[in-house]
Amino acid sequence: MSAELEKPKTSMWPRFKLLAKELYEFTAPKGDRRVRQRIALAFACLVAAKLSNLITPLLYGASVDLVNGEDGFSLTILWYILGGYAAARLGQQIFAEAKQYLFARVAQRAVRGAAMQAFRHLHKLSLKFHLDRQTGGMTRAVERGAKGVEFLLTMATFEILPLLIEVLFVSAVLWYLFGAPYAIITFFTVVLYAYFTMRVTEWRMAFRKRMNKADETAATKAVDSLLNYETVKYFNNEENEAKRYDKAMRDYEDAAVLSRTSLAAVNVGQGAIIGLGLVLVMGFAGWDIQTGRMSVGDFVAVNTYLLQLYLPLNFLGYVYREVRQSIIDLERMLGLIDEEPDIIDKDNAPALRLSKGAIRFEDVHFSYGNRPILQGVSFDVPAGKRVAIVGPSGAGKSTISRLLFRFYDPQKGRILIDDQDVRDVRQETVRAAIGVVPQDTVMFNASIGYNIGYGHFGADQNAIEKAAKLAAIDAFIHQLPEGYEALVGERGLKLSGGEKQRVAIARAILKQPTIFLFDEATSALDSRTEKDIQTALDKVSKSQTTIVIAHRLSTIVDADEILVMNAGIIAERGTHQELLAQNGLYAVMWARQSDGFIDKDEVAEEVLHIA
Repeated sequence: MSAELEKPKTSMWPRFKLLAKELYEFTAPKGDRRVRQRIALAFACLVAAKLSNLITPLLYGASVDLVNGEDGFSLTILWYILGGYAAARLGQQIFAEAKQYLFARVAQRAVRGAAMQAFRHLHKLSLKFHLDRQTGGMTRAVERGAKGVEFLLTMATFEILPLLIEVLFVSAVLWYLFGAPYAIITFFTVVLYAYFTMRVTEWRMAFRKRMNKADETAATKAVDSLLNYETVKYFNNEENEAKRYDKAMRDYEDAAVLSRTSLAAVNVGQGAIIGLGLVLVMGFAGWDIQTGRMSVGDFVAVNTYLLQLYLPLNFLGYVYREVRQSIIDLERMLGLIDEEPDIIDKDNAPALRLSKGAIRFEDVHFSYGNRPILQGVSFDVPAGKRVAIVGPSGAGKSTISRLLFRFYDPQKGRILIDDQDVRDVRQETVRAAIGVVPQDTVMFNASIGYNIGYGHFGADQNAIEKAAKLAAIDAFIHQLPEGYEALVGERGLKLSGGEKQRVAIARAILKQPTIFLFDEATSALDSRTEKDIQTALDKVSKSQTTIVIAHRLSTIVDADEILVMNAGIIAERGTHQELLAQNGLYAVMWARQSDGFIDKDEVAEEVLHIA
């Protein structure tokens, strides 16, 4: 389980006040008077429903005394009493439904607000967080956290608060009408019941936590396996994936069985406490009837009060367990919200003021943990010029693009765009200035037109089609039966690698950025298509600042400057002809690609020798 999904290890109650405050902010946002008015009206309906419920046992008892009289009874009076009884029952139902109607939108808006806050925050977190993520477990945590908000509000409004109000009302009525022993026994029976339920439920929570952990593990394995469907097929590992998933589900099964069987202890204990309370109260009532201090109707009224009160208590164990779990789920989601991004804007950071998009790296050092990647890299990309970056794998080429896009900040040195340190301006303005075509294009499970239009939301169809033509994918799209509405599948699996890269190129073109960043943008294309797209890329980026990270050296021979990276430093720099004349690392790479001869061991030895 990833660190961001681990639950806090402190006890529940010290955190309850903070969680209640967070929950209240979701439920009744500042300045939203309509929501607060709805809450007040819902509470008024709740009190009215309980008052109506309080009257029914008294009217029921009065009707019993009337018909039990020795001298007969008046049918008219009985009709009045029964009418009042029916009206009270109807009123209780009307007020209860009104409370639910008034509070339903409040609860759902709180769920929506909590989910949106978590969703927005996850997009604000740094690339490092998302590289370490477990998508299935993380999305399940957010989903359960949002549902936890709904459950806490629903249970607090429809179960816990009504029960507390009813306990107080019934205790007060029993004390006033029948004496202190009835109220005291009833009150302490409820308190003992609640205490026992919470203690035993806390013990049972260990099994629920095991269930959740197994559930998240199973979800993570399922999502990971299905996202890598093709890889599973390539290596015939369907059975291994099924075994991994089955192991997680078996852990869930074992924890679920323990959780269910331990429920017997809760049910037996609760039944014993309720039975003891009923025996004591009804015993007192029988004694009072015998001594003439209470009528049969009063006996019936007391019994009805107890039944009304104890019936909701049967759900207290479930309510407490689910509330407890909802608090854990909410905490887990709030833990994601509280996760601090590694890359943050300075206070009152201004927007990037773009001129022509000149880029400068000044003595940039960067490490992934203890692994150094860049060691004092310095270079300039003048406005409107094209600089290519080449080198063996692991040399630090892609790290340069991530630093420029400000996915990370360097540990030392500066990166400037138009003489402004990217750390001093707002991130979104830096990213708005750069159009990226990545090596690995991941697409949304939507239409191909949507994926191209993602480069500029609001772009019309003509602009989308123009970008598609420049990326040499328009003809392919028109061959599809649904055209631009054709779905590309999960992560674009319905498209080939080259088709996905052309969509990425069209998306970047549509963005119309000041700076272009091509990270091996044509690596998955055949030679003919590569040439067509390279011509298009040259055309759209001709007057704009461009950084090209390339593996195929044939695509960057016309670059204004080529930087040859090796072991985190710039080993060579110059134009294509200048680098060939140096007869160094670039010349070796060019020779190998030109001759079509690839011997990885020999190339590696020569590269190390030259370096």
